[in-house]
Amino acid sequence: MKDEEKKRRSCRRGGYGFLLLSGLIAMGAACGFGEENTTQDGITIRLWTQDHWLGITGHELDGVPLDDPRRAKYTRKDWFNKVAEEFLALYPDRKIRVDTEILDWVTGYQKIDIAVASGLPPDILISTSGIALKYARFGLLEPFDEHITPEDIADFGPFYAFSEYEGKHYFLPFIGGSQYLLANRRIFREAGVEHLLPTEGDRLWTYEQFLAAAKATTLDRDHDGKTDVWGFALPFQRISPQQEQLPFFWGHGARQFNTTGDTLRIDSDAAGRALQFMVDLEHRHRVIPPGSAGMRNNDVTDLWNAGRLAMRRGFHGSLAAHRRALETGVVKPDVIELYPLMYPGLPGVTPGNFVVADSPCIFRQYDPEKRRIVIAFAKFLTNTQHVREAAYALSTLPTRASAADVWSNDPYQQYVLRMAK
Repeated sequence: MKDEEKKRRSCRRGGYGFLLLSGLIAMGAACGFGEENTTQDGITIRLWTQDHWLGITGHELDGVPLDDPRRAKYTRKDWFNKVAEEFLALYPDRKIRVDTEILDWVTGYQKIDIAVASGLPPDILISTSGIALKYARFGLLEPFDEHITPEDIADFGPFYAFSEYEGKHYFLPFIGGSQYLLANRRIFREAGVEHLLPTEGDRLWTYEQFLAAAKATTLDRDHDGKTDVWGFALPFQRISPQQEQLPFFWGHGARQFNTTGDTLRIDSDAAGRALQFMVDLEHRHRVIPPGSAGMRNNDVTDLWNAGRLAMRRGFHGSLAAHRRALETGVVKPDVIELYPLMYPGLPGVTPGNFVVADSPCIFRQYDPEKRRIVIAFAKFLTNTQHVREAAYALSTLPTRASAADVWSNDPYQQYVLRMAK
């Protein structure tokens, strides 16, 4: 995989920006990561995770109403506690404890940064690949290269390349995710233009074809002169352009980084054409809602759930979110039929989509025995069975080829997984 492609597909929020001053992090490192929690009473592994789900399978509450008291039986630590118990059973003569802390995707980033700057990070952090690589660049993580087999590397496949920094690998791929385009096939059928959707192979199409589809599905249903259905929409208010807008740049042949990969640079002619294309979607072609610069993700979702949007960005959790919306009555039956497909690209240009691998990384350990145990636990977390369980719980992509059978009976997820590679 080319460096540019690897970086664009593995970066995520905060991936290549430094949220801490290097001086603060260096000061924290000087305090000695990993020295605490190793005593004569045994070893304590502190695990922080931003990826989590209710229950063990993540599906114990499928179909259970939100006000049902049975929901109180399950927590977001259940699966991690199960895995910890399985791991401890491998060391019956050792005193090992795993303390798991659940972090959210907003304040969690702040807590991690503060902990690192204070010299008290967790032993294991499960977060985005970009966050892990940020700390790797400061030399704060343990590399896995000496602790992983060639068979594991082959099993992780392209996901393993995401963890590389200066020739070493700093996390083990655990939970795969991707972004892609998602069409509501019912609207295409309503407009009589279902044939405009790409159906062959990888479902690739050009910008001209994408625009034709968006125009054909921008509808005035009641003929009152006002648009009722929009062909496309993006939440431009979001601060994650690599997820929302950059696929349109990649499809124009624009690049996100300079040749060395250490500086954002989106000032090429190709990038200008990509930006103009997105501007024209609203102001020239009128296929996205007016005032889109202020659209939030919830605004896009509201249009989508109401059957008023033909295409939007999809992500690894779209299928699960759609099923939950049906169960809770947020989406009415016969309104949406999901159809995943690739972002458009210019003729001769390979389109790109955003891919991430949320993964455990290990902060530096100074006690050799604790290092051995912590690394063993991270490897245990990411074995085939646990990768399979996490993918099933979160409706995400397995990061091991040996776990791909989790979606063997699901054509939707099979397609999304194929496009992520």
